[in-house]
Amino acid sequence: MNRGASTTAAKDGELWSIRGLFARHKLVASAAAAVVALLLATIIVPIVGAKGGAVGDSTTCTQWGSANVDQQAAYGRLYLREHGPPRGGGNSAAGVIAAINNGCAHAYADDVSDTTTVVQAISGRF
Repeated sequence: MNRGASTTAAKDGELWSIRGLFARHKLVASAAAAVVALLLATIIVPIVGAKGGAVGDSTTCTQWGSANVDQQAAYGRLYLREHGPPRGGGNSAAGVIAAINNGCAHAYADDVSDTTTVVQAISGRF
């Protein structure tokens, strides 16, 4: 019975397989493989990529932009304890974060965000 089924399939044409499809349609297969690789990269890179570490006084504006909300809030509280409230920033962690974001926006505009620290961004001296 098995023999008859394989004979019938051979008469109707070749059995489909991924390997056979790739062999016959190399350009389409290459494009499909590239799309799958791109999709996997967009999923995997953020997962295993650079993680925002603890935020400290030496954190650059570029690193600050990668820090999550909890890390930024924790640094805002730390800054208040260690340095006091920033000039014009209020006496809250949100004020510190706003001052850093404002200073870092200027650092990005001046193309010095990789070398400007969050303390420099708060003070405006970079």
